[in-house]
Amino acid sequence: MSMEQGSAASSIAETETVSAEVRGQGQRGWRSALLPLVMCLPFFVRRVNLLRTPLPLHDFVTYWAAGKLFLAGQNPYSATGMLAIERMLGWPYRETLVMLNPPWALWLVAPLALLPFHTAHVLWLAVSLALEAVCALALWRYFGGEPSQRWIALVVLATYLPAASAEHMGQITPVILCGLTGFLLAVNRERYALAGVCLLLCGLKPNLVYLVLLAVLLWAVEQRHWKVLAAAALAAAATTLAAIGFNRGVMGYFHDTVNAAVQTPCGVGGALRAIFGVQHVWLQFVPCVVGVAWFAGYWLRHHRAWQWQERLPLLLLVSIGSAPYFWSHDFLVAIPAVIWLAIQVARARIWVMAGAAYLLVQVVIMSADNGNSKVWMALASLLWIALYGLVLYLCKPPGGSAPAEV
Repeated sequence: MSMEQGSAASSIAETETVSAEVRGQGQRGWRSALLPLVMCLPFFVRRVNLLRTPLPLHDFVTYWAAGKLFLAGQNPYSATGMLAIERMLGWPYRETLVMLNPPWALWLVAPLALLPFHTAHVLWLAVSLALEAVCALALWRYFGGEPSQRWIALVVLATYLPAASAEHMGQITPVILCGLTGFLLAVNRERYALAGVCLLLCGLKPNLVYLVLLAVLLWAVEQRHWKVLAAAALAAAATTLAAIGFNRGVMGYFHDTVNAAVQTPCGVGGALRAIFGVQHVWLQFVPCVVGVAWFAGYWLRHHRAWQWQERLPLLLLVSIGSAPYFWSHDFLVAIPAVIWLAIQVARARIWVMAGAAYLLVQVVIMSADNGNSKVWMALASLLWIALYGLVLYLCKPPGGSAPAEV
């Protein structure tokens, strides 16, 4: 046998050995993940059951009704107009649900109003499921997850109760998740104008991502990415002016929703109002003040070497948890953070501990959804941040540093 033949045979043997090791690691990874998968099975069953039940008259009815009123040249934020349409659709409650999203959201919901309500509702559910799945897989790749393990992203999505609640209610949050994912991918490819346009979707509920938007502003100024800010401003201005051109009273109508929003206690601020008195509206914004104070320190520590892959997960969790207005289903927007945590868990193979913590958070969310308890909802938002800290601690090698310092 010649030296070349021997070298080729040796290379083939080494390749086969490496392939066998990779297959062995994959099998061990699957076996170690089996227990957490079984633990999360009830959440998957709950999600499937929600998909099988008839779609309720809930949040989606506000988008469809607002679109109807907007296209008719009427007030799309009117409680009276909304209630009339909701009653026509079979709304059984005394309270009126009013859309609280900014005027540029009207161009998203208006096309839905051109369809019959049931058809539009089913279409919205299908689009939401597709957006969530695409975003989960894209985020797994964005955060550096192993391609062979991308099934984990779909498992996380399939057992994630905030996603189930958002879909069941017909929430707009899947579109916000799409905008956030698009922003991250566009920045990663240095397509800054596109990144700015994607921020318009994040602005459908700016209260949820207010710290992320603040970080984008400071980062763009420091890095001189003026295209991001210019594109975001132009997109917001163009869509708002177009809405005003179609319905001149839009801005005034939207301004009237501020009181309705602050009079609805929810989130950590809502829990504080439930404890100390619902009449103290200022308590709704205490978590927001704490969040901004935390962000100031976080930005000062990390702004010189800011990497969205490392900084976004915790920033996003704190932003949602300290938002002045959020419900448990709004944590669908936190999917990027949950995907990032799943990647860290997969790398460190700490499935059981992380799975147990994930189970605890999900049980608290289920309690908040079932009892509509503001305290449970607030606790869930804090537990997501605690889960982030726990995973970082478990993934920290002896004498080393965590994947992303807090």
